[in-house]
Amino acid sequence: MAHLVVLRGGRSMERDVSVMTGRRVAHALERLGHEVRELDLEEKTTKSLIEISPDAAFVCLHGVGGEDGTVQALLESLGIPYTGSGPHASIRCTDKDYAKRMLSAVGVPTPPFRTFVRRAMHEMGAAAALEPAADSLGYPLAVKPAREGSGLGLSKVESPEALLDAVYEAFGYDTKIVLERWVSGTEIAAPILEPAGEIPRILELVEIRPRGDGYDFEAKYTPGATDFAIPAEIPPESAARVEETALTTYRTLGCSGVARVDMVLEGDTPWVLDVKTIPGFTETSTLPLAAEAAGIGFDELVETILEAALHQETPAKL
Repeated sequence: MAHLVVLRGGRSMERDVSVMTGRRVAHALERLGHEVRELDLEEKTTKSLIEISPDAAFVCLHGVGGEDGTVQALLESLGIPYTGSGPHASIRCTDKDYAKRMLSAVGVPTPPFRTFVRRAMHEMGAAAALEPAADSLGYPLAVKPAREGSGLGLSKVESPEALLDAVYEAFGYDTKIVLERWVSGTEIAAPILEPAGEIPRILELVEIRPRGDGYDFEAKYTPGATDFAIPAEIPPESAARVEETALTTYRTLGCSGVARVDMVLEGDTPWVLDVKTIPGFTETSTLPLAAEAAGIGFDELVETILEAALHQETPAKL
């Protein structure tokens, strides 16, 4: 039995999802016989972690503050092992601009994009470059915050007339935004698990079929709003290409423990859109659904992720 803390909540736009994920994980850890404390992120978090002195932290945070390397660096400073990727990989994956540049450098297909920073808009007149950038990408295009997940602040822009509204919407979520060529095809999530002492592997490819207009926040977390095909109903050669691309993405960005690579299969090309280093564990989340399809129950999935954290080398506790 281990003495554990489950970190959940926080102040990001995905707080409610994090709370649901943390609660479900905590219950699984209790069923497995561990002693569990749930801890929300707040000003006293560091003091609480020192007082609790857990054997490990199960990180169930999403978005800024929890998935961007901040809490990972804090846990390392305290000498507390934790689940998921380290600070560097967390920073790379949270920032879509950073991640796409790294993937492009090694030949991983990711849609062509342009990046805009709010400070440059104010101090350098970068707004004048918006239309030329959009024209170079072509319409339709996606406008989204660089460091938010779950489809928050994402707009599909069909024409130049809608561009500014989409840009203002995205800047409402982040100070850096990405304009990206819109790719159409089969939406696929590739959940990856890396048990202690083993190589990372794809659990099952999940084909995502939203019943509405797209796989937005509501479609992700409303039961019945999205249908899933597990394994994805794509040709074997396409599945092999998608799996190879997902694993190359995972390794290139330096992920560890667990992650999810989100892609769109357009023809023969698996375009990488996003990488989540802390996937959700809700009832509609693709990671636990893929694990179940692969014959791994929810409690076993949680235990496997925890064991990987307990076997990591970390500095001595303070």
